[in-house]
Amino acid sequence: MKKLFLLTFVFMALLIFQAEAQISAGIQRLTSDTFVTIGSDPDNKMFGEARIATGRYIGLEGTFGYNFIQRNEVNFYSGFHIGVDSDRDRDLYLGIPLGLFVKPFNTQNFGFTLEASPIFPTGRPGNYLRAGIGLKYAFR
Repeated sequence: MKKLFLLTFVFMALLIFQAEAQISAGIQRLTSDTFVTIGSDPDNKMFGEARIATGRYIGLEGTFGYNFIQRNEVNFYSGFHIGVDSDRDRDLYLGIPLGLFVKPFNTQNFGFTLEASPIFPTGRPGNYLRAGIGLKYAFR
């Protein structure tokens, strides 16, 4: 499982760096942890993010997203996560995010993220729903 996670993380890093030097940075408070994110431009049709959980234990997550609806004020996206839980067990998990990137101000660089994601851990029983809100800034 560690090889699968490493390959996915490398794929996400390559996707981010191939994004024509347009990156985004953000912070999200989700049910399970607070995540610091860095990724490609969230206004691209397909985008990726690397997330670091900053709770009591450190966790890593790679996220791939696809914008189904793209407007000046809001994007609706879905995709998948693959990550390592930030608790002691370090279990691998998969997730399916459903999210909105809302840009309420005149600038298209700054916005709020609203995301809900069912999480499917591989090392233990008990799926759960993770949801939260965050801030994101795209450097263009």
